[in-house]
Amino acid sequence: MAVAAVAGWNLSGGRLLVMQTPSMCPEICVGSLVADRPLLGAVYPGELVTFHVPDNDTETYTHEISRIFANGAIQTRGVANAQHDPWLLTRSDIVGEVVFSVWELGWLLKALPLLAVGVLLWVTARPLIGERARRSWDRGWMTILTVLPLWLLHPFVSGTVVSTTLGVVHHRHWASDVVLNTGVIPVSLHAAGGQGVLVSSTDLGHVAGPLKHGYLMLQETASLRWWGLVLVALVVISPLAGCLWHILRGDEAGQEAEPGRRGASATAMLPQRAPLARPV
Repeated sequence: MAVAAVAGWNLSGGRLLVMQTPSMCPEICVGSLVADRPLLGAVYPGELVTFHVPDNDTETYTHEISRIFANGAIQTRGVANAQHDPWLLTRSDIVGEVVFSVWELGWLLKALPLLAVGVLLWVTARPLIGERARRSWDRGWMTILTVLPLWLLHPFVSGTVVSTTLGVVHHRHWASDVVLNTGVIPVSLHAAGGQGVLVSSTDLGHVAGPLKHGYLMLQETASLRWWGLVLVALVVISPLAGCLWHILRGDEAGQEAEPGRRGASATAMLPQRAPLARPV
């Protein structure tokens, strides 16, 4: 269904993108799905557009239009940035206008290529697996397709440093970081030998601590109540637990043997015919 939705939107002339940087947070944060369509009509300040940086078609940004000059030049900026972007755009640099965005749904779009390859391998190799092992094979692949994207993309616990300031009041050899939680769940960020802060999803926090070898070392951990941790753990490990449960119970072997037992019982119930006498 997700693949069909992406294909349908692209065929209609639109594009689906994933926000990769925190420049538009909290309006459109990292991991959000951004839906564009071709630009129609005039542009105006405050409109969200996707564009290529002048003379560089490989870099794509989604920012808001901050100013339009009399000669038609367009200036942009990220919502999280106090300064305007250092370039001026023309209308030809704009590749689309933002129609809507969906919080955190971009993680699914990023996972689609990985899921597509996994499903292709699963389906291609399945006929080569014996019938008794097929159910275990299916459950194993369902586990892989659930856990691998979470492990590679880190949608739940993730963060980025927005800015760093050297020197803190009363601590000359400390540094202070502004950090953004780009994950789905709240996190606790702590500087080694310094201060910590609890940051909710798509929110900013400040941490400070002593520099070690020129770096401020940060530790990031999930910060949920006990029931939240239990719920996340159940979601992550349930496919693997189900697979192991069925293997230990021997469901596949039992289901293969059952038809044979029924067949043997039915044969035993048939009336026995005496052998025909043959003249000597």
